[in-house]
Amino acid sequence: MPNPQSASFNCPNCGAKYEIVRVEAPPHPTADRGVKCVSCGGSLQGRQGMFVLKYFLVERPRRRAQQR
Repeated sequence: MPNPQSASFNCPNCGAKYEIVRVEAPPHPTADRGVKCVSCGGSLQGRQGMFVLKYFLVERPRRRAQQR
């Protein structure tokens, strides 16, 4: 049975595949840190309302064939 707190996600910059898990943020204030794609270093969303987003890399993007 799928977990409603998780979802599939592709990096908008490079297409790397992630599984995102939403975790309820602690009640005390926390510092929001930037989240970066493991593959390309592009920025990813770190929070969604009262949830912190955790990204788990499932598959790196395939390299494109070099054009000649």
